[in-house]
Order: sequence, then C-alpha cells, then structure tokens
Amino acid sequence: MKNSFYALITLSLFQNIVLAEDHSYESKPKLQRQIVDSGEIVASELLAKMGEEESLSGYRQLFLYSPRALRGVEMRIGDAENWSSLGEFKSDTHKAYGTKSFLPSAPGQKFTIRAIREDGTRVTSLLVIDSRNPSLVEVKTMKEEPRGSFEEVKKTQRITGTSSILTKAQSNIGHRLGSGDCSALRGSGPALGRIGGGGVGLEQLMPGQVLRLSPGAGLQGSMGYFRAGETGHYIVVESVNPNGQITFLDQNWAGGSSSGQFVRRASGNLRTLNGSATIYSGN
Repeated sequence: MKNSFYALITLSLFQNIVLAEDHSYESKPKLQRQIVDSGEIVASELLAKMGEEESLSGYRQLFLYSPRALRGVEMRIGDAENWSSLGEFKSDTHKAYGTKSFLPSAPGQKFTIRAIREDGTRVTSLLVIDSRNPSLVEVKTMKEEPRGSFEEVKKTQRITGTSSILTKAQSNIGHRLGSGDCSALRGSGPALGRIGGGGVGLEQLMPGQVLRLSPGAGLQGSMGYFRAGETGHYIVVESVNPNGQITFLDQNWAGGSSSGQFVRRASGNLRTLNGSATIYSGN
C-alpha cells in the first residue's frame, strides 16, 4: 500500500438498519444499505462518504469502506484526544463501517480514522470533507504501525479524558459552585448529540462531555435509582465504559434541598437510562 493516497468518491446509500440520531434531538429510525457502485471502485485501501441524511443541525453520518475486513475501527473529530468506535454495516462490494450518530459535516471538517488490518497492521488516516462538495471525503494515509508496535484498546477498557468543565468540577468536589444548581456545570460548549433510552447512541459519548438528562429521565447507579427533576439535570462525564457504566460529577442532586448543593462524584449505567439525554461538548 502506498504511504499516502487520496480517494474522492461519490457513493449511493440505500437500505440497511441503522438508528440515525438527529442532533436537533429527534431520533428517527432510518433504513439504509451501504452500497459502492462497481464503477466507482478504485485501487484504494479506504473509501469514505458522509451520509445522505442530514440532521436539522446540518450534521451527517460518516461511512467507511474497505476491500478487506478491519477490526478496532475508531474515529475522532478534529484534534480531539478521545476515540469512539464505528459499527459494521452491510455492503454488496466492501466491508462497511460507520457512525450511528451524526457528526459535524461542514466543508473542510477533519476526522482521524484508525483501524487494524487482517495482517495486524494498524493504519491511521486523515479524512477531510471536500471544500466544494460536502458529499466527497478526501482520505490520506498518515501512519502504518506493524503488529506489536502498539497496544490495542480492549472493548472493556474504560475510556478517560478531560475538558475545562470536568477539571473545574473535579477541583470543587465537596464545594458549592455558583448558586448550587446543576446548571453551574453546564459549560458553554455546543450540543453534539443525543443518547436515547437504554443507552442508544452511547458510543458517541466521551469523558469531559456534559449530559443533560431530560425532565423525568432516570438511571440506576451508586445513588440508587436517580430521576431528573422537571427541568432536567446536568452531569459532567468523568469516565465511560463501553458496557454503559460511567462515573460523573454533579450538584443539586437532592431534589433542590441545600443538602445536595455541592459537587459530588457518582456512578451509573446508561444502559438503564429511562428517557433521553443531550450531549454537550464540556468546553
């Protein structure tokens, strides 16, 4: 394989089951089948395409195609430190992988992708959305690591990371922030996505992000069964495990009583989420 290459492709997306998560906070099931037209196949190790469906926020899904099976397919947005896994989808011509959640898809948006080939080599590639046609994605191989030169992240491994609001919360455990309301831990970052009941969309969550539990939403954890009030509840995600287990920090967790108006550390499992939650960046 060449050390660097570019692949610009136009792909057609049709029917295969994938839950599309609208970043305007409306989940809408969408059946899609990932197909690469035989006339568009090029001598490339990796092809990429943003999905045809667009959320009300202008975000799209990201799909990857490889002539060979891959494992450990992960992506990160821009220069983010944390990686999130991609799921496998059906394709008539290629192995297909993609995100269930919608991602920023403005012209020039960058993603980093890494995956392990059948021979054990891990390949890291840079993806850039074309500045003239957002349906096209440019792919450039950045690095190849032979088997044994890197440590493969296990699916059960807890993912850790940080953000400005997480650092602030951690340094104030046991203390009251602002008015003592949970919104003091909201941060100023934009909304990034949504997690549905039972943890649907969990794969897009990263440490350092903020979750706003919707009014009445609840989950099981170290605090027993916790239910958000009529205005919802903000929590700062400290760590994430692929099985749904998270640790988080929050305040105003005692139903408005002053006894809960200080920052605490707690844990819960998003697989038990009854309701939904909005993801914010944590900046």
